[in-house]
Amino acid sequence: MNLLNILLTSTARRIDFVGFFQDALKNAGIDGKVIATDPEHNAPSLQAGDENYVIPHQTDSNYMESILEICKKHHVNCLVPLNDWEVPSISAHKEELEKLGVSVFAPDSTIVNKVRDKAKYRELLDPLGIKTPLSYLNVEDAKKALEKQEVSFPLIVKPRNGSASIAVEIIDNLEDMEFAYEQAIRKIKESPLDGATSREPEENVIIQEVVEGDKFSVDMFNDLNGRFLTSFARKQLGMRGGDIDRCITVNSPELTEIGRQLGNSFGHAGYMNADVYFNGTDYYVIDINPRFGGGYAFTHAAGANIPAAIIALTAGKQVQEEWLRQKPDIELARHDTVVPINNQQVMQAF
Repeated sequence: MNLLNILLTSTARRIDFVGFFQDALKNAGIDGKVIATDPEHNAPSLQAGDENYVIPHQTDSNYMESILEICKKHHVNCLVPLNDWEVPSISAHKEELEKLGVSVFAPDSTIVNKVRDKAKYRELLDPLGIKTPLSYLNVEDAKKALEKQEVSFPLIVKPRNGSASIAVEIIDNLEDMEFAYEQAIRKIKESPLDGATSREPEENVIIQEVVEGDKFSVDMFNDLNGRFLTSFARKQLGMRGGDIDRCITVNSPELTEIGRQLGNSFGHAGYMNADVYFNGTDYYVIDINPRFGGGYAFTHAAGANIPAAIIALTAGKQVQEEWLRQKPDIELARHDTVVPINNQQVMQAF
């Protein structure tokens, strides 16, 4: 494949990801463009792509039409979503995209629906021997569990299909639990989470036990046929706005095995990420995100090169083992840069 065009969706602030793919194309000796898209015309990443488009928000009825039009116009070979809110739409249209010749690095809809429902993690992960927090679908069930001493405060209230820490609240007493539950319903109604599931907001909240201890981000990457290729882990040292801000790369056998089990079990295409907590005795999977998470940037800085692997898989070439490994015990931190916004760089997709 002498020409390869890559579409990154919802690139937002991720100028680094745009650069990763541009560098990977250059290093592979392949001509092509990295096309950046975002609903915000002044998203910093739209100053970095070879082509840059403002697209409708993923809740807009024209969202997929804009994606399909860009794929047709630029003969896109590869699509990589960077936001979990958009993945359900992209997954639902994978067949249509693949007919256009697009390799879609996103899970099928069945997997997306499973991992976005935190209330069903126990039935999803118990067969793998992977622990998950106890969860309750309403205040009454949580009260009964507290009375039976099945769980104890603190507890956490959050959406079943949450993202970006929206409507997440840790609570220490019954009064706060009832208030946080109602607040979560209200915040879901006011956010894109309301349109991301067929459930009513009142049915989209869970109350969970809090797992105290070290926090890890675990990634798993599969090829387009769902074959597991690699797993990465990072210990979180600091968070900002729902994203990892500081971390240390970790190559522990236990976390690598959790990533391998998840990747093999889901059989998904592309990249997924999980939040895993260690309470000193056991590892618990708290959250699973069906997209290429921003935390990968740390792993990239520690030596891995998944964009190169994605390009190789799209082009039908061999994936090099060195791309699938990170150096352990590397401490890393994010920093901000300032980008001038040139609106002439950005086109309207629809």
